Amino acid sequence: MDIGTSMSRVAMIGEGVVFNEPTIVAIDTRTGEVVEVGAGALDLVARTSRHVVAFRPLSQGATVDFDVTARLVAGLFERVGVSKLSRTRVVMSVPSLATAIERRALRQAAIQAGAREVSLIEAPLAAAIGLGLPVQDPVGSAVTVLGGGASEATLLSLGGIVTSGTRRQGGLDIDHAIASMVRHRYGVVIAPSTIEQLKISLGSALGRTQGRSETVVARTVDTGDMIEVDVGADLVNLAVRDVANAVVAMVQDSLAGAPPDLSQDVSARGLTLVGGHAKLADFAELIASSTGVDVVLAAQPDLVIIRGLQLCLDEMSSLHALFRNADR
Repeated sequence: MDIGTSMSRVAMIGEGVVFNEPTIVAIDTRTGEVVEVGAGALDLVARTSRHVVAFRPLSQGATVDFDVTARLVAGLFERVGVSKLSRTRVVMSVPSLATAIERRALRQAAIQAGAREVSLIEAPLAAAIGLGLPVQDPVGSAVTVLGGGASEATLLSLGGIVTSGTRRQGGLDIDHAIASMVRHRYGVVIAPSTIEQLKISLGSALGRTQGRSETVVARTVDTGDMIEVDVGADLVNLAVRDVANAVVAMVQDSLAGAPPDLSQDVSARGLTLVGGHAKLADFAELIASSTGVDVVLAAQPDLVIIRGLQLCLDEMSSLHALFRNADR
C-alpha cells in the first residue's frame, strides 16, 4: 500500500495495481460510517446532502487524523476484497521524513483495519527497488520523489539512505496556490479537477508555456454564477515557481552532503525523478541545469513506488534489513 497525501495505490501479488485513486474518504456524519473512498468519494459528496463529508486524512505526507486514516485503510481493504478474517500481510511506504509517531500511526491504522502483519519501507527505497536500482550494493543511487504533499531527494547505498533533502511541499501546494491566485485575480472558485487540468496543460518549471492560456468554467464568489474565465500560463507558472525552487534547493542539499565516491556514482549514473508531481513539464530539465547532474523522468513515475512495494513482498526475506531501518 502506497498511501500518499494526494493519491493512494494498492497492489496485490499476482494481480498488480488494483487501486489507484485520490486519498479521500466520504463519511456520513450522522452515523460515522465510511460511505466511499477514492474518486467515488468526491462524486458522492457533490451529489448528496450535507451530512456526507469528504476528508483527506493525510497532509504533507503525515497522518493528521488517525481515525479517518484507519477508516481509509479499511475502505481500501474492502474495495480490493480483503476482509479482516484474511489477516493480510501488508507492506506500506512511508516518507523518509516521517517521525516515529507518524510511522506508528500508519502501522496502527493498518492493524486496526485488519492487517495481520505490517512492514514499513521508506518511499525512496521502495522507488529505487521499483526502478531496479542496486540499492543493496556499495554504489550510489540518486532518487528524488516528488509527491502531492512531500518531496524527498535521497542518495542511497548499501540498503540505506546516505544523504537526503526533504520538504513538506508538493503538487497539492501548487494546486492551492493556483486556486488562491485565480480567486484573487478573477473573483471565482474553480473545481479541483480543473486546477489539475490547468497545471498539466499550462504549468512549466522553466516557464516555457508563457503566452498560452485556457478557458475554464468557474463559480463567482459574490453571486455564485457559473462563468467562463481565461486563465493564463503566467498565473500557473507563478504558482509553480515556489515549489520548483524548493525542489531544486532540496536536491542540491542532498547532493552537497554526499561522500566523494558516491558523488562520482551520481555523476556517472544520474538521478531519477519519480512521483506524480514529477510529471510537471520541464521539472527534470530544471533540476539538471541547476545541479549539473543528468536527470531522467521514470516511466509512469506515479506507479514506481507501488511496484517497488510489490517486489518487496516477493523478496521480503532478502530485503528484511530495509524494513528494519524504516521501523525506527
